[in-house]
Amino acid sequence: MAKNYLIPYIPLKGHKDPDFRELSYGDSASRGETLRRNLEEGSYLFFHTRIGDSKYITAYIVIDKIISGEVAQNDPSIKCDGQYDDWLFVGNSKKSKRLRKPLPLNKSIASKLSLQVNFSPYDNGEKTELQVIGSATRSHRELSDEDVNYLINQISRYEENAKIENSPSVQYHMYFYDEVEDIIPFDEVHKIKEYELQKLIQKNPEIIEPGLKLLDYEKVLPDGDRLDLLFESSDKSIIVAELKGPDQLTDSIPTQVASYARDISKEFKNQKIRKMILCDGKISPKLRKACEDLKIELIVYGLKLDCFQI
Repeated sequence: MAKNYLIPYIPLKGHKDPDFRELSYGDSASRGETLRRNLEEGSYLFFHTRIGDSKYITAYIVIDKIISGEVAQNDPSIKCDGQYDDWLFVGNSKKSKRLRKPLPLNKSIASKLSLQVNFSPYDNGEKTELQVIGSATRSHRELSDEDVNYLINQISRYEENAKIENSPSVQYHMYFYDEVEDIIPFDEVHKIKEYELQKLIQKNPEIIEPGLKLLDYEKVLPDGDRLDLLFESSDKSIIVAELKGPDQLTDSIPTQVASYARDISKEFKNQKIRKMILCDGKISPKLRKACEDLKIELIVYGLKLDCFQI
């Protein structure tokens, strides 16, 4: 008999799973195998996360397909981080939903589900509501059909209540983690990490030049080093690209890139090899001269102001 689940998640920049745009969720190992065995077309997955000082249900997926990670990775139409797990669970686009108003997963809601949450520590003042619910739902929890019907009804009533508005913390979660992909708030720009930049470039290689296609990333080379990014240009040239985060550029990078290019040229013998460094623009005269001598292109990333309505 098919089952339904309540699933926790933590939003992570650079790795979006569950992916509510693609209506997908990936899982692996014993947990992924359990879902594969117990889910079927029509099963419900409700997703919840902490926002501020509360838990919220932010979306639900009604299962349409269950695909192995191996098959998903070889399907060009599938573009989500969950494809790299053992199993990918894909939702029905007409039945699944990302909530306009995330539903608070509080005592009032949780106590009516078959989760058997013990609220006595909260009632006695020993723990907060968030601590009690968080402890009871930190792993996947099975939901009955009655639970599903109750939650769908509560979600509908909550979203239709014109008096309820999303709090600033909920708005931040929705727009910066879900709605507006790859937008980084101004107060976080100075903290951006190299892996976040790499993820942005992986998804949007054409920001470097038109027609650019990503072939590989973190590619392991014969000596064990890893090449950050490998591209193919519109004229079929192969581009060996090393990405450096803010304040990470050193004068030794050109020699490193040239070495990577020699390794890659052995794999792509009949194609032109271009060398490239992606950096924040803090380029020393010595590094610039080395890049000129080794015919390495310097590409500078930076902040671009954009505006969008929420």
